[in-house]
Amino acid sequence: MIPLLLLLLVSFTSCGAQNAAADEITNLPGVTFNTNFKQYSGYLNANPQGTWKLHYWLVESQGNAATDPLILWLNGGPGCSSVGGMFEELGPFYPERDGNSLYENVFSWNKVANVLFLESPIGVGFSYDTSNASNVMTDDDTVANQNYLALIDFFTNVQPAYANRTFYITGESYAGIYLPTLAQLLVQGINNGSFPYKNFQGMAIGNGYMNVKYLTNSLVLWSNYHGLIALEDWERIKMFCCNNQDVDKCNFYSHLNTSDNLNFVSDGSVCGNYVYQTLTDQSPPWPQNQDPYNFYQDCYAPLPTTSTSSPMINFIKSHPNIAATSPHGTASILWYDSTDSQRGFSCWNGGATYHYLNTQLVQAALHINSSWQNTVKTWHGCNGPIYGSYKVKYSDTTSLFQYIINNVKIPNFRILVYNGDVDTICNYLGDSWHIRDLASSSNMKSQPRTPWTFRNQIAGYVQRYTGQSSLTIDVLTVKGAGHFVPNDRPGPALQMIANFIGNIANYSTATGIDVTPQGPPPITGTTPSTTMTTTTTTITTTTVTTGAGAASSSFLLVAISAVLLKKLF
Repeated sequence: MIPLLLLLLVSFTSCGAQNAAADEITNLPGVTFNTNFKQYSGYLNANPQGTWKLHYWLVESQGNAATDPLILWLNGGPGCSSVGGMFEELGPFYPERDGNSLYENVFSWNKVANVLFLESPIGVGFSYDTSNASNVMTDDDTVANQNYLALIDFFTNVQPAYANRTFYITGESYAGIYLPTLAQLLVQGINNGSFPYKNFQGMAIGNGYMNVKYLTNSLVLWSNYHGLIALEDWERIKMFCCNNQDVDKCNFYSHLNTSDNLNFVSDGSVCGNYVYQTLTDQSPPWPQNQDPYNFYQDCYAPLPTTSTSSPMINFIKSHPNIAATSPHGTASILWYDSTDSQRGFSCWNGGATYHYLNTQLVQAALHINSSWQNTVKTWHGCNGPIYGSYKVKYSDTTSLFQYIINNVKIPNFRILVYNGDVDTICNYLGDSWHIRDLASSSNMKSQPRTPWTFRNQIAGYVQRYTGQSSLTIDVLTVKGAGHFVPNDRPGPALQMIANFIGNIANYSTATGIDVTPQGPPPITGTTPSTTMTTTTTTITTTTVTTGAGAASSSFLLVAISAVLLKKLF
């Protein structure tokens, strides 16, 4: 692989330098607050021929853009958009329910870093193959090479001001494979000189798809201990799957069959049938309206049509004591159609994002290529054909991590594996088992598992592994979060990532971030639209759709058919 990458680099860097100013977004439609940061949108070359175009969106830091580190963010799928993650999780803009305007995410990760959202692989979002717009065939190694070459183009030609910046790679779900494969190439390229940007400092993986066997086994246990399995069925599972031995060590995964390491079925045994039934939506225990991404999320339908930024909401935000002075103050802002704190945002944000990004004025502001508009035509949060034809190579990423640990020469290199603890897609327990075994095989020592806090409340738990070098691996849970941690627990997620990139071992530290942000005032004379363009949201364990026809909160699918993941197309 090394000679090939050297050849690609020589061919690739001969391209003419681009002007970053040409990619600057100067007038993003629908923004309802004053921004204090620059942002850029354009294309990065992902092959030497320049026919594979990966769309990027860079939002500069609201802190010190000139010195703050760079964070690359990748959503998973395989086949889902990181720009979807930007609008629905950790970016500075959240769409209103009508999809016509944007309000501020006050816990955006660009509060502490420059964040690069890369739509990967080819065929996702605004990314495409100029020679074959229907190109969707890809695999783990191809995606890694695309991302690697796109980063070279970013640092060399498109945004050379970032060439010497400390940078991290982050993402979630199937990015549990995207990131280690990319990190392996980066470590390899830095060591042999083919990747000239040496300030790669670490990676953070959220709810990662890293070990299919462990995810399967842990989800059976999690399902039982969260009340999804009848006592009688649990006794039968222990009998037929574990021979009444230690259930924590039972290999449920061995009773499933697969041809592609994405879709799994029962092997026909009694145990396989029980496991399939337990983890699938084809029969109980999964009810039709159970959200697999967040066990405690509710999305009642139909949703009210009130805007989340109505004049009353803005007024109450600016008058925090309104509840004490008016008997109707608190009642006027209660949200009865969802149990989350964001007024049902995760129930409808996918449709709103779909509507916004398919607006011609928005695509013009983002410098979307006319050839994409003429061939692909429509932005989608996830690309179903990519998922359907995807080739999985690394159902167990241990060897990738071992390569990184054994070969990285960067001082204080660090890895963070974080999980929302109520996600039933990529379970915290399976990821914890994976890292435990990895640390053991690498002769790393474990420190005690301790709680961490946000605003003096328990935000989760964390355990650190250390090796003979300065490399560390932190395994962290975020209390009450599901698959989309920055959306479900935005404040704790921002504090977590700030401490990670700041090399602060104590994740309870709030230095450098505002844990009680108020947000900026609206732009003078601007009133957010309250007209609904998506009127209903229907959620089942197999399908999440909106009136706009897009998947809601589905931009990172890892699917184990009806087993590990309830597919959202």
